[in-house]
Amino acid sequence: MINVTSIKFFKNLAQFDYNNLYYDLHNDYNCEKLTFSDGILLIQFKSIINDNLLFIKFMDTKLVYLNVFNVKEVENLSLDNLYRGRFELNGELIDVSIDGEAYFYLEFYEGQKFEFWAKNMSIE
Repeated sequence: MINVTSIKFFKNLAQFDYNNLYYDLHNDYNCEKLTFSDGILLIQFKSIINDNLLFIKFMDTKLVYLNVFNVKEVENLSLDNLYRGRFELNGELIDVSIDGEAYFYLEFYEGQKFEFWAKNMSIE
């Protein structure tokens, strides 16, 4: 489990090292499924190299912005950006909510975008 407030600002999580392994979610994986239920945002990726699955799970998630549409002839999505950023509230930029959540931007190459608050994250 990763406390999301420990993630560096604006570091693109589409490419990262975790448990002594390097992951390139933009070039080596396709997003096959994205679900949101009971405050859990689960993103399922499949390796284009060996078909291994990778799951990124955000817990205690509150969706703020969602721009999703159907794209003809796109079976899987390519992750473009996933990073911790700041949120404008009453004219001020904040990086942690009063509940200890961090703000994230999730964008796919095909144009779909999400913005959300989350408290924790896991990679499986």
